[in-house]
Amino acid sequence: MEIPFNLVVLKVFHAQKNRVRPLMAEIGLSPGQPKVLTFLSIHGKCLQKELAAACDIEPTTISKMLNSLEENGLICRSALAGDKRAAVIGLTDKGHALVEQEILPRYNSVNTLSLTDFPPDEKRRFEEYLRRMYANLTGTPLDF
Repeated sequence: MEIPFNLVVLKVFHAQKNRVRPLMAEIGLSPGQPKVLTFLSIHGKCLQKELAAACDIEPTTISKMLNSLEENGLICRSALAGDKRAAVIGLTDKGHALVEQEILPRYNSVNTLSLTDFPPDEKRRFEEYLRRMYANLTGTPLDF
């Protein structure tokens, strides 16, 4: 029996998630937090609403997540000049170190496992296909 393509994609997503989550739990991070910290590491400071949109996280969920990250000294929040309701989020030195020394190596280990036996040209094409799929589904290029 042939498995429908959407189920193949879903099964691969869950398999990867099931490899990543325990690795992140080892360093005290809950689901979603590594993605937020990685985004901030790549982009620097940003508004909370921009962070929520970029990471596909609901505003109420990201607010709770950021509270936890701030309590652990991984992020800092500051008011936007002229708009006290808008929060600017950035990584602390501790947050930067965690991303570089713990999060990225863990992601890389799962990526290496996921793409075992894929030659470089297949890896490149596979990423291109995934980016094209994302654009087809959302109407926007994949950006993070």
